[in-house]
Amino acid sequence: MPKKLTPIEALTRVYRLHDDYMDSFSFACRRFCSECCTTAMTLTSLEGRLIADFLDQQKKEDFFRRMRDHILTPRYQPSLTTNGYAWLCIQGRTPPEEILPEAPGSCLLLENDLCSIYPVRPFGCRCMVSTSACSRYGSAKIDELTFTVNTVFLQIIEHLDQSGFFGSLTDVMLRIESDSRQSETGCITAANRPAPQLMVPPEHREKIQPLLNTLNHILSRVTRE
Repeated sequence: MPKKLTPIEALTRVYRLHDDYMDSFSFACRRFCSECCTTAMTLTSLEGRLIADFLDQQKKEDFFRRMRDHILTPRYQPSLTTNGYAWLCIQGRTPPEEILPEAPGSCLLLENDLCSIYPVRPFGCRCMVSTSACSRYGSAKIDELTFTVNTVFLQIIEHLDQSGFFGSLTDVMLRIESDSRQSETGCITAANRPAPQLMVPPEHREKIQPLLNTLNHILSRVTRE
């Protein structure tokens, strides 16, 4: 009988599966490329716990201090999760318009244009890939199939953390640190939801079926904490 997985263990396997899949493609992303590393990055509370576990005590104290120092910094604070968006689409309802900062600042975890938590970076960072140099063309370029794959992984990661929450790095990490209600930290997060169905267009399903099979196998082994 296959060994049961904790949600954290399942998350690391999902990350590894996505890394292996992306390794078969060529992207313009290179070391020291940090154009997409901004305060617009989002993550789930499960991913936040993985980051907190990765840091030693001294780095953890510095990490949370930086989060608290930037609590008033404008940042993307989504009102809807990926699965929340999927639920609205299934119901034929129009999702609310999200408000983005006009000029998001650099991610607080950048050090000399390198990610200081790269091994455990959230999926919101992992899926930011481009076939052209963002610094040259002003935006990322991603094909429709890769977009579908990334959306599926976002849904699965949220499903793993369906009793948790989702938001910006600052909001999620400070809620994890305080373990209190949003009103007590001044943070805004959205409640995670189970995946109602995976948002895969018919023309992509056969192409990514092996990925879907592996993801379903991982989910089938998860034991709730």
